[in-house]
Amino acid sequence: MRPELHRKLAQSWLLIIALLVAALFWLLPRSQINSSVLALLPQQQTADVPQAFSDGFTQRLDRQLMWLVSPPPGAGVKPADDWLRQLQTLPELSQVAGPMDEQRQQEWGAFFYKHRNALLDDATRQRLKSGADAQSQWILGQIYSAFAGVSGKELTHDPLLLVRASQMAQQQNSAGMTLDQGWLMARDKNGRNWYLLHGELKASSYDITSVKQTVAALSAAKDAFEARWPGAKVLERGTIFYSNYASQQAEHDLSTIGIASVIGVFALILLMFRSVLPLLLSLLSIAIGALSGTVFTLWVFGEIHVMTLVLSTSIVGISADYTLYFLTERRVHGEVNSPLESLKKLFPALSVALLTTVAAYLMLLIAPFPGLQQLAVFAAAGLSAACITVMCWYPYLSKRLPVGPTPGLAIIMRWLLAWRSRQAVRFGLPLLILVLVVAGISQLKINDDIADLQSLPADLRQQEQQIAALTGQTNDQKWLVVYGDNAEQTLQRLEALRPKLVRAKEKGVIDGFRALNLPSQAQQQRDLSLLRQRAPQIIAQLQQAGVTVAIPDLTAQTVDVSLWINSVVSEGWRLLWLTLPDGHSATLIPVNGVHDSAAMAALAISTPGTGWIDRKTEFSSLFSQYRVYLTYLLALAVAVIAAIYLWRFRLPHGLICLVPTLLSLGMGVAALGFSGHNLNLFSLLALILVLGIGINYTLFFTNPRGTPTTSMFAIFMAVVTTLLTFGMLVFSSTQAISSFGIVLSAGILTAFLLSPLTLPVKKRGRKK
Repeated sequence: MRPELHRKLAQSWLLIIALLVAALFWLLPRSQINSSVLALLPQQQTADVPQAFSDGFTQRLDRQLMWLVSPPPGAGVKPADDWLRQLQTLPELSQVAGPMDEQRQQEWGAFFYKHRNALLDDATRQRLKSGADAQSQWILGQIYSAFAGVSGKELTHDPLLLVRASQMAQQQNSAGMTLDQGWLMARDKNGRNWYLLHGELKASSYDITSVKQTVAALSAAKDAFEARWPGAKVLERGTIFYSNYASQQAEHDLSTIGIASVIGVFALILLMFRSVLPLLLSLLSIAIGALSGTVFTLWVFGEIHVMTLVLSTSIVGISADYTLYFLTERRVHGEVNSPLESLKKLFPALSVALLTTVAAYLMLLIAPFPGLQQLAVFAAAGLSAACITVMCWYPYLSKRLPVGPTPGLAIIMRWLLAWRSRQAVRFGLPLLILVLVVAGISQLKINDDIADLQSLPADLRQQEQQIAALTGQTNDQKWLVVYGDNAEQTLQRLEALRPKLVRAKEKGVIDGFRALNLPSQAQQQRDLSLLRQRAPQIIAQLQQAGVTVAIPDLTAQTVDVSLWINSVVSEGWRLLWLTLPDGHSATLIPVNGVHDSAAMAALAISTPGTGWIDRKTEFSSLFSQYRVYLTYLLALAVAVIAAIYLWRFRLPHGLICLVPTLLSLGMGVAALGFSGHNLNLFSLLALILVLGIGINYTLFFTNPRGTPTTSMFAIFMAVVTTLLTFGMLVFSSTQAISSFGIVLSAGILTAFLLSPLTLPVKKRGRKK
């Protein structure tokens, strides 16, 4: 390349960098930095539930919080009242509720009394359908029961005891919890009382910043409460606690690992080059790579996620590879070759290495994770900019680089000589690795269960188990959604579904469910007709039994959804109803103790306007689909690389060049088997990077213009810097990140060890 042309390219690249800086300042005010963990998850496409309902219910439920407070023995409900007041003072919470005071209890009773003819419970409805005898006998049983406490006033105003029946049905839905001074209370096996409180977050439970502040405020409030009431206990449940734990673990792991990686890379550069110039040039290429990655990510997505910025530290080692390869060449041959001659010598290897690595990262775009898609764009743009910077500027900026022999030259020469002259190394090492690959893969297990990707702390698991035992409500995140064009259609579909749910419970498919007990307008009309038909006979039978009762008021007392939602009786149930601005409505049915998710999905399909949501199973299924997809994609990529090798190097050398690639992929997978980790989607995502990065080492040695010793030193620096970045992920406490690091470390190390296999065999009798 002529110096004049290269100088123009360098000046053009400077202009492009200036444009990137201007673009960054233009994009930043128009973009956002996303801190929501939810944005990192795949977009759930629930085919049988409209997305608006799925998203609406999910976001609403994820904001919910629940507490169970157990006062010290003999303290009564005062500690629960104190905890309620504390929660109500926290600005991060809204709609914090605890006991139902006397006024609300009276409002509750008044509402049911006013609309008793419209709000029949299932048990009363079934008795009336069976005939007048069933209802009259039940009424007589209540009147003459020593524990029922039916007063003459109650019998006068509600001779059919419809309000009492509704109250009893509500108690049956409370999962064994009872009222104590207005509080919903459960008693554990040790005799301790637990009082229920619930509230709602003002911000999303996945907003990292607000989550951290809210959890800290709740933790401080809990410590202060337990200090004021020694012996009191508080159990808590909410998505926010799991979200906070996950984000804190990831942030701690990745920030610690990122800092250690950067320090390690820079220390290695200073140690090997004995000059601060390579460090400054590495920083320059990394900074330009970060600039380019940020601009392109903001341009494509309109935002950049906090975790993308953290994960982008992983490209530090790779972007430094291009700098180190060029600087190594200049250090060794700087006295013989000019900077442009060095660039011309390295250009084929650098360009092919860049293309393969960028292609590997861009393959991450098919992953269903927005965070990984952003990382793919960030890395592709960033690595390209870093490599172009090396090609355009570093022939000028490296003129003052100290020239001298490669550090560890004797060791490198002996290692390369062994590869070229000793069959024990040339054939033995690949065979040994092949044996390890077969042994490791034989122990490998495939597991796409999302629950295994993140282990929860023992205290959260224990609290979850205690709350489930006390309230009968699990946190399985498995729901049925019934929807319709309007509220009436939704309620009618719910009524058609309810008997099927009862049968599913009887068959042991599920342990239980919670569904709104608000009848549709059509059902209310049928109930009123049934009451008018049976009431005369019931009253006659009661009078024959010697009970004096008046003729009941059987006028229409219709209740619609808006009236119900705005009343006190919907407290605790409003969460399960959603109406869109266009009038479309839906109700959520939480299901617990699901023993057959497929059966529930089939049940939903059999009922119009019903969908089954099982978030854990859906995510696991999604992971499984993409794992299979990525497996085929990796196989295709290897086939393409094999074709390129055969086209460029012919037989048999093309096949020999393919061996390090195949064994590095196999060793990455085998390492999972040896370490006890499972193969999943994240493992294959790591293999994509092993493929893209590992073949760089082979390509450096296949460069006909390069020098084996220079290539070996450059590859050594590259693999150490890559291991310092990716390899540190092995120490992450998050299993998904740890397995990612294991695959990368084992695969890239194998690619490094086998890269000299592409060197030609040293012929006997010839001098070196």
